[in-house]
Amino acid sequence: MVLLELLKKGHADAGKKIGAGIQAFQVRFHPTFKSKCFFIVRVDGSVDDFSFRKCVDNILPLPDNMKLTSESNGKKAWGPHKGGGRGGGGGRGGRGGHGHGNRRR
Repeated sequence: MVLLELLKKGHADAGKKIGAGIQAFQVRFHPTFKSKCFFIVRVDGSVDDFSFRKCVDNILPLPDNMKLTSESNGKKAWGPHKGGGRGGGGGRGGRGGHGHGNRRR
């Protein structure tokens, strides 16, 4: 129900996306964008993708200082935090998360 309301209120052409009616929503791997995306499965069996982010942005646009910048060269960079994430290494530190087992010392 949440996705349907988001689509109705936030998509620029919701009527075309909804078509004859929606049977289900699915998360699938998008062959063009090489990422997981939301897809609509209509009651007539046809399938179409839609952007959750674009729908949200149409309802509640991000402030200018939070939008993607052109200087990011294709990387996701919002506002003052240009990329980065949580830093290197990841995991819980030490030995790549494999534990020590019963090895002899």
